[in-house]
Amino acid sequence: MEIKLYIFNFCSEITIIFKDDPSISIIKRLLKLFGDLVSMYSNIFHLLDIFAKSIEAGDQSLRVASTLDEHFLRRTLVRIEKVPRFRGADIILTDMNALSKNLLLELIEKLSNNSLMMVLNAIIGINLWPELAKELNIRGFIRSLLPIDNGIGLFIRRGYGVDFFRKTVEVYRKSFIYGPNPIDYNTAYTLYSLAKFLTARRRGVIVEVGTGRGFSTLWLVHAAKETNSYVISIDNKCDRVDYTKNVLKNLNLEDHVEILCTDAKNYDRGSKDIVYVFIDGKKDEYHLYLEALEPYLLPGALILAHNTLSDAHVIKPYIEKVYRKPYKSITIATDPKGLTISVYMK
Repeated sequence: MEIKLYIFNFCSEITIIFKDDPSISIIKRLLKLFGDLVSMYSNIFHLLDIFAKSIEAGDQSLRVASTLDEHFLRRTLVRIEKVPRFRGADIILTDMNALSKNLLLELIEKLSNNSLMMVLNAIIGINLWPELAKELNIRGFIRSLLPIDNGIGLFIRRGYGVDFFRKTVEVYRKSFIYGPNPIDYNTAYTLYSLAKFLTARRRGVIVEVGTGRGFSTLWLVHAAKETNSYVISIDNKCDRVDYTKNVLKNLNLEDHVEILCTDAKNYDRGSKDIVYVFIDGKKDEYHLYLEALEPYLLPGALILAHNTLSDAHVIKPYIEKVYRKPYKSITIATDPKGLTISVYMK
């Protein structure tokens, strides 16, 4: 008896030949094994579906070009528009197993400034190309690692220079000295990449709850500058607000941000224009912040919340809210404290 099964690197197939007809229990075990292999990547496609819903709400479709198996991709990502060429794609989806130097250079050449390249198996397959991140950094890309399934390397062209990055290092250090502690750099890269990706395709405002010393604010505002968008950042500690305003002014970023010293639970801007939210305020009030912002969310808005792993017991009302309709969510350990990414589907 012969059984053919597709292996989930999307481009391989194996054939199992039995000398005698296998028992039902053996077949069931095989099916479970390969079902587990398929489910290894379910979170990646869950995340892509969140992106697709966000873009769809702006009357567009998420255009994905891929080096992966086309038949499998079409069955798994029913919401996306599969484009045959890399140029013009919103996302290029590839795999560490499929990458070569020549292919990488082709992808880099054709990836637009505000598009994402998602490299699957970026963690488990690090041995296949240890220099990948360095190669892309030299060519002007920033990488964030998303440790879901076998790991995603998320790459986007960076639009900032050395002076900006040095200032982020200064603010990062001062945040540890004077408080509050900042998000990790990997999480900052994720915020920047997704804000840049989304606001290049959807008009709307970015709202940050919890300015702190302005480390995360810097990354969001620079993304907004690159896409001609705008950030409203809120903190109830006025000394932090003043410090962050000065930092942004020194970087000539003040035209793309408004920083408010107020309680985010009282948010009232009068217009339904929020397309992206980052919440990193008082942990037991996350759900209250979201309730205050909800009337102003555009359909398809992305909401990112920090500390959802480290403080899950405190943030429980928020987590319960975004894991129900009209939200769809995934939680990722971009740093040990966790980041929950949600799309508003109303």
